[in-house]
Amino acid sequence: MHMDTIAAVSTPPGFGAIGIVRMSGPAALSIAQRIFKGKATNWESHRAYYGAFCEPENQDVLDYGLLLFMKNPHSFTGEDLVEFHCHGGHYLVERVLSICLEAGARLATAGEFSQRAFLNGKLDLTQAEAIMDLIHSPSQQALHMAAHQLEGHLSEPIRAVRKAMIGVLAAIEANIDFPDEVDPPETDVIIAGLDEATQEIQRLLATSDAGKIWKQGIKMALVGEPNVGKSTLLNALLRYERAIVSNIAGTTRDTVEDDYNLRGIPVRIVDTAGLRDTADEIESIGIARTEQALNKADIVMFINDASQELSPVVAAHMQKLPTEKIILVHNKSDLLDTAQESPALPAGFPTPAIEVWISALAQQGIEDLENHLFKHFSAHQLQSQDISVNERHKVCLLRAQEALSRAKDTLNQALPFDFVSIDLKEAITAFGEIIGESVSEEVIHEVFHRFCVGK
Repeated sequence: MHMDTIAAVSTPPGFGAIGIVRMSGPAALSIAQRIFKGKATNWESHRAYYGAFCEPENQDVLDYGLLLFMKNPHSFTGEDLVEFHCHGGHYLVERVLSICLEAGARLATAGEFSQRAFLNGKLDLTQAEAIMDLIHSPSQQALHMAAHQLEGHLSEPIRAVRKAMIGVLAAIEANIDFPDEVDPPETDVIIAGLDEATQEIQRLLATSDAGKIWKQGIKMALVGEPNVGKSTLLNALLRYERAIVSNIAGTTRDTVEDDYNLRGIPVRIVDTAGLRDTADEIESIGIARTEQALNKADIVMFINDASQELSPVVAAHMQKLPTEKIILVHNKSDLLDTAQESPALPAGFPTPAIEVWISALAQQGIEDLENHLFKHFSAHQLQSQDISVNERHKVCLLRAQEALSRAKDTLNQALPFDFVSIDLKEAITAFGEIIGESVSEEVIHEVFHRFCVGK
């Protein structure tokens, strides 16, 4: 338990129907009793009390609202926790917070409530990270994964593997310390245990890519020659005028990005400057950024004028990419004569994953394009899953996997168990860092400083 009491506003800044000020620590209740005047006498835990928020000096009423009291250790932080629920006026909420600070509380740092919950054993590190994911979930699936992680569905298999490896290590070290009394464990049994742990690591690592997409979105770049309708298509997909559109070639000089929800799939669309040879210095910078966006994209949508041959510059970029990343959109198809056909792709050209004909300006074929995108993303980019490991987890899992691989090699070479124990300890430490059983202050700070103040 911490000896000081922290306070912060837990609702977003600005004006709203309700504002929440939260306090945690040994003095939380005594400070609350100086501010809140109601009918409470016994101050029972886990009850909501209605009353007035008052200035301590003259008892002038600031507002009427609710006080929630949760006594340690049965609270989110594991400490005495008080929440004031008042009206969400900016000055009002800040004044309630100021009174708490004047009465002896300290302003909480970013994520300090969640950090205290972790340090007091109310959450492990993966569950604390899940809170951040819940707050920032951009999709239903991301919300689903964060909720399962908060329930412990990620930490449970990690704990199980770590416990198994601790058991193997205990058997090895018992033989090392008491060789005359404890028989050495069977090598085949140890290797089988290492293989099971490695398989579980690989299963968890396999959740990383899809989980990252659900949380951050699929990055899709719109690429093509100038004036083929990239910005018009961006606006058509977003359903509002996000990008400037004109008949002047090269209007887009920089990348334009926005979030797009494709039937629950988060997509980050990047509109780019047109690809062409140019002597214009500013346009050249924009084209260089197009190259960067193209290389970073998960999917590249090449836009082509339906009445024109595919430009050599665009074709060259398409041929550098795997076909599953290529979407070819023939725009301005409404301008074609009924007997006219779009030019065919060059002989031997790789077949794009999706090829469609649309008119972004006339809003023709947009729904068909979205149907193709949804099917393609569902089949190739995404998979439904209950959990996903983040980059921090991934680094730890890879360390554990390498350590277990070295331990297995050592056993296969019939080297002394002392060398095996070194690698097992490293793997156990890596597993512990994921859930917070063995973690440095730097890692704890890195996890929690990304939280907002008041969480």
